[in-house]
Amino acid sequence: MYEKFVDVELRTGQSMEVGVVFAPDAEYAEEVKKFLGHKPETYRWHIDCCVHEVLDLLETRFYIGKVDGHIISNVMITEYDGIGTLGHVFTLSDQRRKGACKAIMKCQMDDFRRRGGKALYLGTGYDSHPYHIYKSFGFDSVYDESGFMYYFAIEDFDVNYFSDLDVHVKDHIEWHDWAKITALTGITNGDQIRNIALGIYGPSNFEGGFLSFKKELENGTDYHAAKLLQSSSGAIVAMATIKQDEDIMLLDIFAHPLFWAQSGMLVDSLDIPSSKVQCYVETRSEGKIELLNKFGFHCEGIQRDDDRDLDVAVYVANNG
Repeated sequence: MYEKFVDVELRTGQSMEVGVVFAPDAEYAEEVKKFLGHKPETYRWHIDCCVHEVLDLLETRFYIGKVDGHIISNVMITEYDGIGTLGHVFTLSDQRRKGACKAIMKCQMDDFRRRGGKALYLGTGYDSHPYHIYKSFGFDSVYDESGFMYYFAIEDFDVNYFSDLDVHVKDHIEWHDWAKITALTGITNGDQIRNIALGIYGPSNFEGGFLSFKKELENGTDYHAAKLLQSSSGAIVAMATIKQDEDIMLLDIFAHPLFWAQSGMLVDSLDIPSSKVQCYVETRSEGKIELLNKFGFHCEGIQRDDDRDLDVAVYVANNG
């Protein structure tokens, strides 16, 4: 479905129509795919899927600018329940410096707030030209000197979002979990070691990582288990995966600091295999260590991670 918002005048005097393509959309499918055809393969996979079919409850919107009926600029939002990721900000090289991107961003941000949007996340180069454009629309760095940025439409969103302690296990990772996992991996408190198999350390944007992860899950390779802990209000508060790593199974589990106690039900649901299972945990993570002890893991040794200034304990369970 396409909805026109407004006609704007570019700096050159050209008229640009700004509107949004709400995927899936047969009319715009091929043009959108072609316009963003330069993106990496995993991103093209999502674009190709979403313009042709419904992806669980995920909402994908392409905010586009058209001149003479053709797309010249785009901003994409993937979203569910008011939590979204902003990406694929792209303007044709011969159409840049005309104000197209800023005009689309304004319409997109206005529409996000009008629809009751709560939070947006994005990744860009710190202190770059795009970084300062996003800053002008209310985005800020998740942490100092970071191009991982957030926008909260609701005051104290990050505090209130994780306040509901009533949780349940979510057995399958679905498309609409995309941005909600980033809301978890992006928290600035809690453990630095978040998911070794997925390369998540410290506050992290899971925009691109989710696509590779989702594709692996759909292909049925390597992962023995991948589950989430979700609050009754919809927040993803913990994530656990078990993945084959050479001759062992690697368990990764990360929880918001308020939810380590409840994460026992998540670990209990994993069907931990009888082969050797290994989990890495920073020695200062009391909640994670207590959880691992509860499920029969023991410390096999301690390693030093100089890059992150951490002492890391190797916890092992062998149920064979």
